[in-house]
Amino acid sequence: MHTELALAKPTTSLRKKSNRLRLPMMCLGIGLALFIGLHSPIDGLSEQAMQALGLLAGAICFWIGRVFDDYVVALLMAIGWVALDIVPFETAFATFHSKTWWLMLGAMGLGVGVAQSGLLRRATLLMLKTLPPTYFGQTLALLLTGLISAPAIPSIIAKVTIAAKFVPELVEGMGLRQRSKASAGLFMAMYLGFVMAAPIFLTGSSTNLLLLDMMPAAERQNMTWLGWLQAAALPGMLTLTVMYLLILFFLRPARKVSADKSSIQKKLDELGPLSRAEKITLTVMLVAIFLWITEKMHGLSAVIVALAGLVALLATGVIDKKTLQSDLGWTTLLFLGVILNLGTVFPALDIDTYLGEQVSRLLAPLVYNPYIFMLAMMVITVALRFLVVSVNALMAILLLVLMPVGQEAGISVWILGMAIQCIGQAVFILPYQSAAFTVAAGATKGEAIVPGQAVNGSIACILTIIAAFLVSLPVWGAMGLVG
Repeated sequence: MHTELALAKPTTSLRKKSNRLRLPMMCLGIGLALFIGLHSPIDGLSEQAMQALGLLAGAICFWIGRVFDDYVVALLMAIGWVALDIVPFETAFATFHSKTWWLMLGAMGLGVGVAQSGLLRRATLLMLKTLPPTYFGQTLALLLTGLISAPAIPSIIAKVTIAAKFVPELVEGMGLRQRSKASAGLFMAMYLGFVMAAPIFLTGSSTNLLLLDMMPAAERQNMTWLGWLQAAALPGMLTLTVMYLLILFFLRPARKVSADKSSIQKKLDELGPLSRAEKITLTVMLVAIFLWITEKMHGLSAVIVALAGLVALLATGVIDKKTLQSDLGWTTLLFLGVILNLGTVFPALDIDTYLGEQVSRLLAPLVYNPYIFMLAMMVITVALRFLVVSVNALMAILLLVLMPVGQEAGISVWILGMAIQCIGQAVFILPYQSAAFTVAAGATKGEAIVPGQAVNGSIACILTIIAAFLVSLPVWGAMGLVG
């Protein structure tokens, strides 16, 4: 499990597209970095702030053009902060000793155990076997498996890499045509469960953990694992339910089909009884989730529970040294650690205040109506996803700019971040926009969904999420998240 973009395996056409963008975006990034960084400071910003903005502009261009892997670009930016004496080393790399970074480490370690032990594959097969062999039953099995397993694996890429491989097998077992509407429906059901359900649980996505650290201290203190679930359940379940009904209505096969349960049973027989590693991993995950839910009762923080669970898997040999070194996702942790430091560097240079004032002037007419404000913000997020490939980078940058405006509109940082993340994951109109979609489609060997179907699915997801968030605003108001 590496960074999202590092794990994605794009098609040949996508590689060619990235190669065409690489040189011009690299030149543009260097040019912008020099132009902004060497420009005379504008009112409200210092010379160091201009240099920091220049480095960020260059990094964004490098991310768009995929000049280097995400984490390499992030590290180059952080090195620039220190080398140019923009901020001290302790500020530039402050996040690496924060609780959230260690929570990421622990949660991702638990995810490695679930994936490596074979527990996720077994859970998917058991769900496919348990639910009816009909199209309704098998699509629901894919969705529910993703939803249930979401708290255990924060790496979306790892989940879809395993889950997407079941789709071609189901297509063949049901006698469906490859790349038909029905096969696209199976793929979308899998994508809903293993990708779109991830934001519902704090430990379901590394992006959730990024958002947690970017929230103001007072807001973060109240956002426990259970508190996150309570706030995210309504928009999350609305999105999953509406999208699943759309799959059944528009993508179900014209004739009755039935999955080959004997094939599923054969795969389960090959796995045999629960292995020692699976039993230990299952026990550790159940205990961890229980402790996360009851955090307010016993006082153990989520980070302590996650790290203790990781230690248990290491001590029992479920995760060995080699696996820890190769599969934990250190590049993701490096990338997120630097991205989180934007929230430390910008306030230190008063960049967040300056940007907030500029954006406030533009969005001032919208702050008095949270519905219009949220709609505008989500539309902007969709537009920016055509430029910024990384959901994590996009969320970090947008939150730093929009936090002051959102607070003026009475909308919590959590709501802003969740909207950006959910919309970000839903945009896969073009393959390069979503590493999760690219990896999932690649795992099916192109046999499940075609580009036109992906466009329709993405647009449906975007519109559904926008509606779900607008509907949720009154509920969030009662919870104190909208003022």
